[in-house]
Amino acid sequence: MEGAPLEASGGCDVKRTSGGGTIGGANAGGIGRPADASGGSGAAAPAGRSARPGTALVTGAGGGIGLETAILLARSGFRVAAGLRDLSRADALLARAREAGVADRILPLQMDVTDAGQIRAAVEAAESAFGGIGTLVNNAGFAAGGYTEAIPAEVWRRQFDVNLFGAVETVRAVLPGMRRRGSGLIVQVGSVSGRIGMPGFAAYNASKFALAGWSEALRHELRPLGIGVVLVEFGSYKTGIWAKGFGALPEDTPAAYRPQFRRMLEMARRSAERAPDARLAAARIVRIARRGRPRRFHYPAGAGIRLAIAARALLPWPLWERALGPLMDGKSDGHE
Repeated sequence: MEGAPLEASGGCDVKRTSGGGTIGGANAGGIGRPADASGGSGAAAPAGRSARPGTALVTGAGGGIGLETAILLARSGFRVAAGLRDLSRADALLARAREAGVADRILPLQMDVTDAGQIRAAVEAAESAFGGIGTLVNNAGFAAGGYTEAIPAEVWRRQFDVNLFGAVETVRAVLPGMRRRGSGLIVQVGSVSGRIGMPGFAAYNASKFALAGWSEALRHELRPLGIGVVLVEFGSYKTGIWAKGFGALPEDTPAAYRPQFRRMLEMARRSAERAPDARLAAARIVRIARRGRPRRFHYPAGAGIRLAIAARALLPWPLWERALGPLMDGKSDGHE
């Protein structure tokens, strides 16, 4: 999410080639309305409903899981609208796309998810270029580290503006088209942090718990309309999210929190060193997108994530807390 947003100016900024042409614009060579509405999505349209276009909008596509998902979706036959807060990051995205031979299937778009005008403009540009958005991958997000007492109010608000309200606004923008066609798929990129709370992760935990609860309600809202919603709950992958958000505590954090936070940082560092490549996370998303309308809602992914979620759900709270005590505090507190 680095970089200052650009003005939408009544439209949506797109990345231009060195030759002056627009990459992925409505009249760009090689990209236009899909010739095949299925476009690799694997979804057959029910009677009375339109086929889901083989077009995906991926938010937060400037790096990490978002970039890898955009590339892999394009390789799988999708036309991809890639939402970028900082449009200069499109250069790296398009370089990767050219290496994969799919640059003509990717449309980089200016899209800061905290700016409702940019979201609407990006969705309109994607629909104009591709004829409709069949799959939304709500991936944009960041992690703010710190303890509740010391995290400034503006950081709490930004955490929710990006991780929750940006996702809500993007869904609101794509739903009219999906609803008219009676088909669509929304992939919410959640986290194990939306199931398990940890010290030093309070703001991030809160935003991901909120995303999970809203996504469950949204699935029930949209199921009768032929639109699917799934929640992918990732563990640790090599994305850089923790390095950006957890480098240091706010300077005014009380000293009493610091020993525990150092242990949590060390855990995060070791986890990041062992984490699998972000391409594996992207592959999980693409497999879901190709299925059309998956039956399941929860898709936990990552080493040990299923076990951790099951333990959190099944263990009585005193046992769960006692198990985590040595890990987080360096000792068991002995409380029952």
